[in-house]
Amino acid sequence: MDADTFNRLYAVGTPVRAFPETRAERPRITRTRTAAVDVQHGLTVVHVDGLVGPIDIRGIDPLPDNYPVEA
Repeated sequence: MDADTFNRLYAVGTPVRAFPETRAERPRITRTRTAAVDVQHGLTVVHVDGLVGPIDIRGIDPLPDNYPVEA
């Protein structure tokens, strides 16, 4: 999915289950804090609360708007 499509579907502040490194690790329940952007070689990334640096959107699962996030 490219950044334009992701941003049409999910607003900044959308709750997500984030897997910063691999899906084998324990996910973090957080929110997006930026719009997604397309970077080199077709990679699409977004920043989320509580994590430093961008995360590949393939490593996040959007959640319902009312989903409780970790502090």
